Amino acid sequence: MSKELAKELFYKGDYKKALELFRCENLNYEAGLCALLEGDEKAAKDFWTKDKNPDIATKWGLIVLNIINLKIKERPSFFQVRAFLEVYINLFIATKHYSWAENLISACDIMVRSNPEAYKFIARVLFANGYLNLTHKFLDESKKLFYNDPEAHFIEAQSYYLEGKYDKALESIEETLKTAGEYYPAIGFKKIILDKINPQAI
Repeated sequence: MSKELAKELFYKGDYKKALELFRCENLNYEAGLCALLEGDEKAAKDFWTKDKNPDIATKWGLIVLNIINLKIKERPSFFQVRAFLEVYINLFIATKHYSWAENLISACDIMVRSNPEAYKFIARVLFANGYLNLTHKFLDESKKLFYNDPEAHFIEAQSYYLEGKYDKALESIEETLKTAGEYYPAIGFKKIILDKINPQAI
């Protein structure tokens, strides 16, 4: 019950109370993450160095502690980047640890060496948080590596749409549909864009 309550508190953003419950359950990774989001790097490190055989999440946490202090001691794995990069950037933004988010994003070249989709992951979380100019920057880098990735073009189309650049949004959604012609959200979004460009045509 305490574990489930701790998770509920975590998702509500009550990291201080969640930390105590995770501590009682000997869930050191979760407790360390709560400590970090509360701004206590030392406590996070203490939790994450307790386990003699740390799991992949705990190892990622220790890597992040170095990166947010602009130190690169170990490169994350392909799966760590895929599973955790967006989550941590989003959590840092949500908890107003903006410098940590910036430092984690600034390590994108390291992330890309482990997982070439890292640029897209960063773009996706930036888009979700309303940083549209930066979204385009990272999507441009993503497309240099995987131009035919339909998701990158779809995020780009959404970004242009929110900026009121409907012609560019249409170009991007067309690129999405070239490689994912049956992707229903893109088909529906194209109709929305066309309605903005020419309402009478729909």
